[in-house]
Amino acid sequence: MTDAQLSFNFGHDSDSTQEFFAIKRSWSASKHRIMLRYIQAHCYNLGGNKIFQSRNINYVDGFAGEGKYDKGFGIEDFVGASTFWKRYNINLLDTDGSPLIALKCARAFQQENRVNLRCFFAEAKKQTNQKLRENCEAVGKGLDYRVYPPHSFEKTFPQIMSELNGYPTVVFLDAFGVKGVSFGQICTIGDYLSQHKGELFLLFHNSAVARHAGYLDVNSTNPTMLKAAHTYMKNLTMLLGTNSDQDWKPKWGELRELPQQFERWALRYFVDRIARESRFKGVATYEIKEKYTDTRPMYSIVVCSNHPPKAFGEFLNDFFADENRLLYFVEDKNSLLRNFLEAEWRRQVEDRKVEIESEIIEVLKEISKRWIKLDDLITKIILEISCRGRELGFLKRSNYREILIELYKKNIIEAETLGKNKLPTLQNRVKIVS
Repeated sequence: MTDAQLSFNFGHDSDSTQEFFAIKRSWSASKHRIMLRYIQAHCYNLGGNKIFQSRNINYVDGFAGEGKYDKGFGIEDFVGASTFWKRYNINLLDTDGSPLIALKCARAFQQENRVNLRCFFAEAKKQTNQKLRENCEAVGKGLDYRVYPPHSFEKTFPQIMSELNGYPTVVFLDAFGVKGVSFGQICTIGDYLSQHKGELFLLFHNSAVARHAGYLDVNSTNPTMLKAAHTYMKNLTMLLGTNSDQDWKPKWGELRELPQQFERWALRYFVDRIARESRFKGVATYEIKEKYTDTRPMYSIVVCSNHPPKAFGEFLNDFFADENRLLYFVEDKNSLLRNFLEAEWRRQVEDRKVEIESEIIEVLKEISKRWIKLDDLITKIILEISCRGRELGFLKRSNYREILIELYKKNIIEAETLGKNKLPTLQNRVKIVS
C-alpha cells in the first residue's frame, strides 16, 4: 500500500457523521426495523409481573449518533401495516434513528403500564452528542433515559454497566467501522447478561474489517502513515480478541487476493471466539444487504444471547427472514412505485428448501431420535444449522414446517399422533424413523 493509497483509505474510513445522517440508507432502515421489532418482542416476553419477568428493562445504545436523519424511509409504511403500533399515538417516523425508536417504544410501553424501558445513550462526538440531546428531549419527556457526556465508549462503558441495576438488557453497538468496541467489552456484557438476561446486537462491518487488515501491506517511510496504519491494525486486533493478530495476519496473507474471503473468515473467527470465550450461550449472524442481488453485504449483525431458543429460534429467525423478503420490493425508474418481485422471491424460497433438506436430515439423525414436538424440533433445527454456519432467517419457521411435513410424507420422520388433516401439527410429537 503506497502513501497515496494510505491517504485515500484514511479519508475513506473517517467516522464523520455529517453525511451519514443526511439520509437513511436501506441497510440502516433494515437495522431499525429489526431493532423496533426486537425491543417490542423482548419487552413483551420479559416485561411484566410474573416471577421470571421484570418491571424494568434496559436498552443501551453505545454509538447513538444524532438520533434522527434529515431524510429517511422504511419505518412509517412498516408501522402502518402493524395492528400493534396502530394502537399508539407515538408517531414513529422514517427519519427516526435507533435512539428515537427506543424512546417511542418506551412511550408505548408506558401507555400500556407494562414495563419501564430505561434507555442509555452514548455518543462520543461533542456536536453530535448535543444534537442527540436535543432530539431526545423533543420526544422523551417523562421517560426514563440518559444521554452520557461526549466521551469515548471505552470511558463511558464502565459507568453504563454500573447503572443497569440487574435488569434484563438489550445492548446495541453500531460502531463506525472497526474502532470503538473491544472483545473484552463484549465478554463483560456477556457476564452481565448471563446473570440478568438479554441480548447483544453488534454490527460487524465487513468491508471495514478487510480494509483494516489491508494496512498490514503498508509500504511507506512516512512516520505518520506508519503510526496510523499501526493504530488501524490495533483496532482490528482489539475487536477480534487478544492476540488475534497472530491469527488474522497470516490469514490476510493467504486470502488477500480472494474477494470477500478474508472478511468472511474474520466474521466466522469472531463468532467462534465469542462462543468459546464469553458466557453467551449462543451467537448467530445475519447479513444486511442493500438489494436482493447483492453478493456482498454492507455488514452483518452479530447477535449474542443467553437464551437462544427464544431469541434466535423464535423471534429473530422470522424477523430476519422478513427482512430478506423486503429486499424483493424494488422501485421503478422514477422512484414513485414499489413493486414486489413475487416470482423471484418464491423461487429463492423453493431453492433454499431444496438446498437445506439434506442438511436437515443430518440434523434429525442427531437430535430427533426421541419424540419431540414439531414446534420444538423446528427451533432445534434453526439453532443447529446456525451453529454450522447458516445465518438466521435463511427460511421462516413455516418453511421449515413445510420441509418436515414433506419428510413425514416420505416416511423419513414419523408422528406419534396426527391432526385433523392427517398430518402432524406443531403440537404433535415426531421423531426420525428408526
